[in-house]
Amino acid sequence: MCKCGNIETLETDKLIEAFELRNCGDGTAALVCKKCSTVVYLYVKNS
Repeated sequence: MCKCGNIETLETDKLIEAFELRNCGDGTAALVCKKCSTVVYLYVKNS
């Protein structure tokens, strides 16, 4: 997913320091790698 491997090795129990989290405002969030600028879109489900 990510050119530098940050997103592939994402560990959920550690702080996300190598990423920027952006709210897209339409129910999705963008996770952006600060090193290579790869973007992964996350769908946020409201229950």
